[in-house]
Amino acid sequence: MKKLLGMTAALFAAFAIAGGMKASATEYSLNVNEEKEFSIIGSDENVIEFKAPKNGAFHIEVVLTDTVKNGKSENYDNISLTTKMSYNYKTMWNLGNINRDAGWVKSPEFCLPAGSTVSLNVKGNFNDCTFKYKVKVVNDGDKYFEKEDNGSAKKATSIKVKKTYSGVINDNEDVDWFVFKAPKAGKYKFSAVNTEDHHGWTSFTGYKSKNKADGNYVGIYNETGWKKIKTVSLKKGQKYYIKVARGYNNNATYKLKVKKVK
Repeated sequence: MKKLLGMTAALFAAFAIAGGMKASATEYSLNVNEEKEFSIIGSDENVIEFKAPKNGAFHIEVVLTDTVKNGKSENYDNISLTTKMSYNYKTMWNLGNINRDAGWVKSPEFCLPAGSTVSLNVKGNFNDCTFKYKVKVVNDGDKYFEKEDNGSAKKATSIKVKKTYSGVINDNEDVDWFVFKAPKAGKYKFSAVNTEDHHGWTSFTGYKSKNKADGNYVGIYNETGWKKIKTVSLKKGQKYYIKVARGYNNNATYKLKVKKVK
């Protein structure tokens, strides 16, 4: 009896190692602004890793180009891919049911620390099907962009007059800080615009110091154009901070600028 149990356990282990008990995962790498074609069988999983760009934000695009079953191209509504983008063990984007009729599917924009590793997990949902798909990571980088990790006043991104800076609020836990150091004494006007392509608003708060808010926040809706945050008088070398936070939606995009008015 013991001998029989031992043989059974050995066969079970060999079966599991050979992949008979679970779907296999294959790892790949992808560069920013590079497009690659991949394939996956059944409910197996592809893990595609890339590095966050040095400047600006990025988004992912995925397209399911073909689904092959029994050697023939088949297209059913219930045959689809699922995708999950993760950073530092946190799910940032999760999307299911990408089928052939969907075309290129685009994620929201994200801004993460330069060079950090991001993973995209792709799975099929049909055991007897081979999925062929393409992935590309697009750098949405403006010349002047927030520098992550700027989630505190201590790590605030420096801004200057006559420059327009862009940023992204990744989710409800993300905040972006900016700091301006007056090159000369005078009055300075801080303005922002919500550039989201869907209904939402984002909050902007001025700070006289790292921990002293200058009144209430200004909530800016999309499609309302540029709005004033604050006009302040500063001495030469004096710093002023702007804190940007999620107001309504995750993945909020915005622009910020400062102008000397007197």
